[in-house]
Amino acid sequence: MFCFKKQGSRAGTHPKDGWGVKGHGFRKIFLVYILFFFLAPIVYAQDGRLFLTDEDQFNYASFLLKQEHYSAAAREFGRVIEEFPSSRYIPDSQYMTAESYLKEGRYRDAVREFTQFTVNFPDNKFAADAVVKKEMLDVKIKESLGFPAPLKGINHETKDFKIKAAQILLFKEDSYEDVEKEIVRLKEGGINTIIVRVFHNRGDRFHPFVTPRVRAGVYFNTKHAPVVEDMLGNIIKMAHRHNLKIFAWMTTRYADYGIEDKTDLRCKAYDLAKNMVVQCKGLDLFNDEAVSHLEKIYKDLARYDIDGILFQDDLYLRHTEGFGQYANALYLMGTGNTLKPSLFYSGIYRNNSSYIVRHYTPAFWEWASWKNKRLLTVAKRLMKTVRDVNPKVVFTINLMYESVSNPAYALAWLSQSLDDAVGTGFDYYAIMAYHLQMQDELKKGQYYVERLIERMTKEAVERVGSPSRVIMKVQTVDWSTRKPLPDREVSELLKKISFVDNVSLAVVPYRIDFPFEIMNQFKD
Repeated sequence: MFCFKKQGSRAGTHPKDGWGVKGHGFRKIFLVYILFFFLAPIVYAQDGRLFLTDEDQFNYASFLLKQEHYSAAAREFGRVIEEFPSSRYIPDSQYMTAESYLKEGRYRDAVREFTQFTVNFPDNKFAADAVVKKEMLDVKIKESLGFPAPLKGINHETKDFKIKAAQILLFKEDSYEDVEKEIVRLKEGGINTIIVRVFHNRGDRFHPFVTPRVRAGVYFNTKHAPVVEDMLGNIIKMAHRHNLKIFAWMTTRYADYGIEDKTDLRCKAYDLAKNMVVQCKGLDLFNDEAVSHLEKIYKDLARYDIDGILFQDDLYLRHTEGFGQYANALYLMGTGNTLKPSLFYSGIYRNNSSYIVRHYTPAFWEWASWKNKRLLTVAKRLMKTVRDVNPKVVFTINLMYESVSNPAYALAWLSQSLDDAVGTGFDYYAIMAYHLQMQDELKKGQYYVERLIERMTKEAVERVGSPSRVIMKVQTVDWSTRKPLPDREVSELLKKISFVDNVSLAVVPYRIDFPFEIMNQFKD
């Protein structure tokens, strides 16, 4: 449904003010450098997972450099410095930051970092090399050969349509007639897009105006999944009648409706406690039969006059998910390696009732990136299937907030990467900036999280290349209590996000009592 993650404290693992590499700050952190051996940066999670350590973050950044993702590598080496000021990896991180800039062609930035490196760490093994490279770059710059290169892999094509959306989990009206009246209210309040859930999970509440045929399934006609009711067609007509765009909010990995008993299609995960591969929730997206099943459902969805599709936030794989015979066959074919958990996890041990991974190995980052690419390949297949039937449909991918605030965590724990998603070519990128959830998970106050969301908005826009293609999603209810959040609290956060001109917005979920007229203050 939404991103209901409860994963405990994350102290010391998230961005602070001044993201990126700040050379002038190294004189301060150099003084505490030797404390590493006394202050090991280990923080535990309530769900049994060790949060990313300095070694994990450094290995992730090194992986990006190896993959020639130079801009991202520089950013992530910078996070080692920002997030782990007592780490033994700080000297290497600053040197590798400079090296990343050099390889990207950002010579002036590289000179700055090489210079600061030699000042901070004159006795380091790389110091002499840094001096030589700095002198070489000084010559290049004087010869006017060192102009900063544009970021690679980012599509700078802009779209004019700024989305102001209400994401609708559940209509509260008793009839289609009343639903249309509510759609009119949304339009008058400044909403230009409604994102309507077209799947139904067992145990969820039904819309009051539908007559459900099954307990779980979809809200559109298809022969490939149980149909609750063909609600979508009616909602589309209403939305278009009042000049609103409508996106179908559709699940992917968890769309196992009607085939729950087909165990060969089930996801496979490594059980840290049992030391064996077991079944997990959802479809095995490494099994082509499972992906083909999704394609058939999406093809039927494409027959409707929808304007777009929002992929549900289940398009991810946890750090122990993505094993099994089909994954192993594809991994062997693509990399020449087999899937062996012992190659990915270092130092698994028991802590009370949980099992903890002390470190992720360099091989783990290769595997996590490979899983992310597989998920994006599945998304591309679904997009092609839909556009073969309905070429005008645009696509939005849901991304957890860590994909912006903590990319290493997002790749390790969720197999998500905003940079790779941008390279895939979605039309919109929805960042789930659910502030109350973030406060709970980060164990931070409202002010800190709001500042973090402001920075996330700016960084997401920079990485996507167009503000209107970034949809910042703000929650309107408390996930744990289901009680509505104060309207002023939501409104003020929307205002702060909107300091980035033309960024798209969505309130999640739609509430019948929410004052949508506040959306009128944000220009289209």
